[in-house]
Amino acid sequence: MTTRPGGRAAGLVAAGILVSRLAGFVRTWFAARYLGAGAAQDAYTMALRVPNAMRNLLGEGTLSAAFVPVYSALLARDDTRGARALANALLGVLLLCVSALTLLGIALAPVLTQVLAAGFDAERAALTTRLIRVLFPMAGLMVLSGWCLGIQNAHRRFFLSYASAAMWSLAQIVLLAGWGTRAASMTQLAWWLAWATLAGAVLQVAVQLPEVWRLAGPIRPQFAGVSGDVRTVLRNLVPVIGTLGVVQLSGFADSFIAAYLAEGSVSVLSFANQLMLLPVALFGIAVSASSLPELARDQAALADDAVRRAVQTRVSDGWVRILFYIVPSAVVFIAFGDLVVGMLLRSGAFGAREQQLVHGTLAAYAVGLVAFSSNRLFATVFHARQDYRSPLRFSMVSVFVSIASAAGLAWTFRAHPLAVAGIALGAAVGAWVNFALLRQRLGRELGGLLSAGASRAVWRVLGATASAAAAAALVRPFTRAWHQWLAGPLVLGSFAVVYLLVSWWFGSGEAARWLRLRARRAEGAT
Repeated sequence: MTTRPGGRAAGLVAAGILVSRLAGFVRTWFAARYLGAGAAQDAYTMALRVPNAMRNLLGEGTLSAAFVPVYSALLARDDTRGARALANALLGVLLLCVSALTLLGIALAPVLTQVLAAGFDAERAALTTRLIRVLFPMAGLMVLSGWCLGIQNAHRRFFLSYASAAMWSLAQIVLLAGWGTRAASMTQLAWWLAWATLAGAVLQVAVQLPEVWRLAGPIRPQFAGVSGDVRTVLRNLVPVIGTLGVVQLSGFADSFIAAYLAEGSVSVLSFANQLMLLPVALFGIAVSASSLPELARDQAALADDAVRRAVQTRVSDGWVRILFYIVPSAVVFIAFGDLVVGMLLRSGAFGAREQQLVHGTLAAYAVGLVAFSSNRLFATVFHARQDYRSPLRFSMVSVFVSIASAAGLAWTFRAHPLAVAGIALGAAVGAWVNFALLRQRLGRELGGLLSAGASRAVWRVLGATASAAAAAALVRPFTRAWHQWLAGPLVLGSFAVVYLLVSWWFGSGEAARWLRLRARRAEGAT
């Protein structure tokens, strides 16, 4: 059995994301313990959404999608001088833009609150405005972090760029663990937490700079003149920002709708979204991020027929790898999500009611988990060939469906405490629409996305998942009276062990690697 380079790269991305997500869940646990799911948590969550949206629009995935293909092409031609010049010139442009946007965001904080949190009462709205002013500079810092990430990924350095986000969480953990009980009120604690969040963004950038300096040479932002390569990156950024802007519009719409539901709905939606994004980040983003530099090099170095075959193989392998993890994750969230929520969040101000609401919302998100994760990989193929318009068009259609579905479901069941789950279900419906459009287009261009071996691997994943769910369901009744920290590991551990063993028996190489066993037969695309 051989180890594919793409699998190793995806593993490094996943390892980095796992470190940051574990730190994020510790942060979330402390936040749930000390802030619960009430008014102060609603205000902090809404205030954080604005700089987070800016980060998603101008940093991390956006810069990688627009910058890495151009930068990687220069590296493929051994033009290190040109690559270094591109990096420094782009940094200068980014510094100017984010400085202006940060000042504008701070000045417009009251307007942003009125637009995004129209359903908040006066007290929550006032706190949201104060927190936005503290948190908005985080957006600029995260854009710089995205620039660092793009350079590292283009040089096939994946772990630190994703693990650095743990520093962002660590600053908040220190604040909550050390001063969570010392605040005079929830409002004061949310204020302190906002400053810790900003400090964490500074640390996230700082830990990446030495590695970036080593890879790309001296960091010297250029503010005079824009080269052809920089213009290419900026031109690429426009449709990428448009695509992610449409997605962010969906997120803002979800929060806007939740603000009109019962108090705490914004927080419940945020908690469920964070849990849902863990497997998406670990596996969907990991495979996609590690594939982008290789796909970009394929486009630059191979003839048309060879490109099509190389891309088809890479997409097929990556998709099966994603499904191996995402399908069982979706089943766990739906069938056993109460245990997941209980283990990770149940403490202090976060009680049984909050656990039930977050589980219901998480289960609704899980309906679209396969689509959420697969769409990341499919969009990466378009980005590698610098086709940014197709994902934009598909996202616009899917987001319209998502918002309409979310609004309709939440409004219909607005009197029910679980009306917030309707918002998550609407997002899942929109994700499946985007999935169908992306898959149809790619399948037509590549002559199909799954080989015969990959199709068999998908059926093996489904069979192993069904077996694991049955085994966990048999164990669950014996743990009803147990604390979730005891019941959760046993039930979910049973699911994982059975899933890996059955997958290995079916011939999965991915399961064999986890179990440190020899694959039973040729594994096809897995």
